[in-house]
Amino acid sequence: MESQKPKIAMYVKRSFGEKLNASFDFIRENWKLMLKFTTYLLLPLCLIQALSLNGMMKGLMSAADMDISSDAALFISFLSYYGLFVLICIIGMVLQASLIYAMIRTYNEREERLQGVTLRMLTPMLFHNIKRLFIIAFFGLLLTVCVSFVLGALSIASLPVAYLFALIIVLLSLPLALWAPIYLFEDISIMDALKKTFRLGFATWGGVFLISLVMGIIAGILQGVTLVPWYAATIIKMFFTMSDVGSEATVSVGYSFMLYLLAIVQAFGTYLAMIFTFVGLAYQYGHASEKMDSVTIESDIDNFDKL
Repeated sequence: MESQKPKIAMYVKRSFGEKLNASFDFIRENWKLMLKFTTYLLLPLCLIQALSLNGMMKGLMSAADMDISSDAALFISFLSYYGLFVLICIIGMVLQASLIYAMIRTYNEREERLQGVTLRMLTPMLFHNIKRLFIIAFFGLLLTVCVSFVLGALSIASLPVAYLFALIIVLLSLPLALWAPIYLFEDISIMDALKKTFRLGFATWGGVFLISLVMGIIAGILQGVTLVPWYAATIIKMFFTMSDVGSEATVSVGYSFMLYLLAIVQAFGTYLAMIFTFVGLAYQYGHASEKMDSVTIESDIDNFDKL
């Protein structure tokens, strides 16, 4: 770590470029620890995710050669792999977000930053974050169900009105990107966090949009780099499997194992790419909190009273 540089403050009003710089500086300063902890925490999960992903793709490729009598079994197998894949992805996103926000919060609270920090030291905060993120997922699911019900009712009454309502919902949902940072960094209830999410999110809507867009593009590029080898190998296997000629290489144990390794790289690369979005939103939250609530001023007043 480059401890010679000034510590990156969380609650500071920053321009868009300054928020990007703060995010990249944090990643640059702590990338070794983030890579190390992500490997410990998520690589075992990637082993299972790779199996489910390849199993799902194998089901899709087999569909072309199966007759109707085998469709039911094939469909059940595909759904099983797909369900496992979705579940693993949700768990992986929760674990990665919990880890990154635990590291950022620990960085903010320690004078020595993340020097000497181990994964065991982060464990209590990690479990705290995991619990809170699953609570967010539950309430988010309820909100999604309610919105879907309203959209369904509106589409029956008037399709243009339903489209307009869907557009409004998309615009209103952007501030929800701050829900996780607020709920994880502050000791407040889920509903208070939701109210504060909309208050801070609407006040800094443009910043949330730009940070999400730019970090999303960077993450997408990095995900693409790790996705292309697995995708190309899968397409080659699909081509030769569905052709009349066929190829022993595409069905050999060695090729299947290589495809499995590439799927692991793809899954692990996806989780690493998420770091950019999570860190960017964390400093967007810090900017919004300082801009709307003057967090550092209130903190200075509290510390002055304790003198």
